[in-house]
Amino acid sequence: MKAIPKIVLALTGVAALSLAYPASVQASVTYQYTGNHFTDVSGPYTTSMFVTAMVTLAGPLPPNFIGTVTPTAFTLSDGVQTLNNHNVTHAEVDFATDATGAITAWLVQLDVFSGEMAIDTNSGPPFIDATFDDGNNLFGFGSNNDTPGEWRIHGTVPDAGSTLSLMTLTLMALGLVARRFQRAAG
Repeated sequence: MKAIPKIVLALTGVAALSLAYPASVQASVTYQYTGNHFTDVSGPYTTSMFVTAMVTLAGPLPPNFIGTVTPTAFTLSDGVQTLNNHNVTHAEVDFATDATGAITAWLVQLDVFSGEMAIDTNSGPPFIDATFDDGNNLFGFGSNNDTPGEWRIHGTVPDAGSTLSLMTLTLMALGLVARRFQRAAG
């Protein structure tokens, strides 16, 4: 009879851990940007091209945030070139959000070889006073001014490592409880 309260206590602990732990697990989030068509172009750029971006963060942007973030991955394209976290020499990613965590302002700048190839998208204050999307390389440029595109959440990826850790911990705890129950019964 004495073993039952220990088992109940152990199972209650495992249940509490199972309920509390997933709340702290965050999923990575990918934000997708679609800009408007370039209005000023030269070289290989045309007015049918525009800036697109994918920025993946370890978790969602918090409400009422203003600041620099460190993406786990990013890709920007301007229709002529594609820059990403594997081929840039300088990257700056700043976001501001509203009370719901939606992106309301941004400054995303990627450069290769000190600006010889670059893609930028800027929504203006609070980061800089200009609103523009542009892409440029040694052969030309494409840009638009005062017509920012929009960001949306592209998707989330669950944190499988933490989920597997929780499942392993839960199974180990249940195994220990079963073992103690067998000893108490025998």
